[in-house]
Amino acid sequence: MIKFKKMHGNGNDFIVIENLTKPQPLTKAQIIKMGNRKTGIGFDQLITINPPKKAHHDLYIRFFNSDGSEASMCLNGVRSVGAFVWEERLLPKKAITLGTKSRDIEILPTKSKLVKAIIALPALEEIPKMEKKHLEKYGITNAKCVNVGNYHLLVEVNKTESYDLSSLCAQLRKRIFFKDMNISLFKKALGDLSLRTNEAGAGETLSCGSASAAVASLHLKKNKKLTVNSAGGSISLRIVGDKLEMTGPAECICEGIWTKN
Repeated sequence: MIKFKKMHGNGNDFIVIENLTKPQPLTKAQIIKMGNRKTGIGFDQLITINPPKKAHHDLYIRFFNSDGSEASMCLNGVRSVGAFVWEERLLPKKAITLGTKSRDIEILPTKSKLVKAIIALPALEEIPKMEKKHLEKYGITNAKCVNVGNYHLLVEVNKTESYDLSSLCAQLRKRIFFKDMNISLFKKALGDLSLRTNEAGAGETLSCGSASAAVASLHLKKNKKLTVNSAGGSISLRIVGDKLEMTGPAECICEGIWTKN
């Protein structure tokens, strides 16, 4: 039996499992069963909270997609981890440093249900010429690749809603360069950004925190806030020094015990 809480961060839903007081190991097959939205619990990612690996970490966090693969980063997820540990009183309600597979993240509570996450500024990466030519086959000439601890392909479009994102992702991920990449469509609207994301290993989600950080990093000006709107809600971002600060919702939906093998 596995004890869990189901959380969401801006509509991005998670199963959170705490491995601090009692380790609860999971196999890939179990993760896939739990992730099934018809016969399991259903989630975009499953998150495990583990003892720290380094002295300056408070916790070490792992992320698993609904197909059982492991993800490097999930910013909506780390905010949900903060809501979880403070609600469970596993740590004092103050700033926490999390270690992940790709980088450190600081999370901070607010006076509301919003949680802040602070990360190193995302980095713009070069798309190889061969891959740019491949994108041109789909009419894509303005894509950007951004590293937020995981990789994002960002495509600016006129209309995000009517675009067949699923088909585009199925085609692009046949190539090694795009295989594990989150792929997003965005458009500018009244000073804000509108975003849709298909996450590698999870499919299209109502919100993607790291995609929001990626696209915001291309448009943010210092000392200015930018809002990224997704189907799940809105996330606010700003640059603070040499860091990117994200503020968004994170809360518990329900809790229970997984009894299946």
